[in-house]
Amino acid sequence: MAQLVVWRGTIVGEDKKQDFMDWMKEQGFTVEYQEEFKTLPDVVDDKVVEGTGGRNDLLFTITEGIEKFAIWRLQFNGEMSWWEDYLDNGGNLIAPNSILEKYERSW
Repeated sequence: MAQLVVWRGTIVGEDKKQDFMDWMKEQGFTVEYQEEFKTLPDVVDDKVVEGTGGRNDLLFTITEGIEKFAIWRLQFNGEMSWWEDYLDNGGNLIAPNSILEKYERSW
């Protein structure tokens, strides 16, 4: 089973996606780079919160080594999470609609 992962505040870039996938392979995981997106600003009481939004978040799918990855990712202090956890913890409010429509929940 493949699992979509979000790595908050991470920039890889189209030109480095193979390097990223190779690095993850060296760590013991097979991943497929999906894309990156800029987060939307926070909105409170219909007002945009200044200084929020614009963070670059990376999406990738882990296809092999998920059990080991589940523990390994913890060293990044919560910056890496499963897509569903990201959505449940406010990501559904800051990810652009195009991203939310493209990547559905798998559980």
